[in-house]
Amino acid sequence: MKVFTVLLLVCCFSCSEDQVNYSENMTDKPNSEMVFDKVKWQTKDGANYPYRDKMLNALVYNDSIRSLSGTEILNLLGAPSYYRDNENYLYYVVKQKRFLSWPLHTKALVIKLESDNTIDWIKIYK
Repeated sequence: MKVFTVLLLVCCFSCSEDQVNYSENMTDKPNSEMVFDKVKWQTKDGANYPYRDKMLNALVYNDSIRSLSGTEILNLLGAPSYYRDNENYLYYVVKQKRFLSWPLHTKALVIKLESDNTIDWIKIYK
């Protein structure tokens, strides 16, 4: 029982809901380590995506992506890792730390679509 309690506490303290909000005309947009590449974005190595974290800022802080429709986003980024149909959220796992098969920390790109299939907002959840 003590082991279960310790594991539960570790999981609770390792999770946080940090988010980075984008606002148009930001002057301090973070630099990206890599230019966005559709093929590399979709490349998966086991359970990991080796390139997504490096090109995340190039994607999120790109003003032209906000003019795309939901269908165009799916064509560009591929199928999302998770999708909430009733709320129009697209979740793309960027990076994930795991303990065996349990995720301890997940960094994700979240795109909220409006009812007319346009982008409402894009956020990075950590």
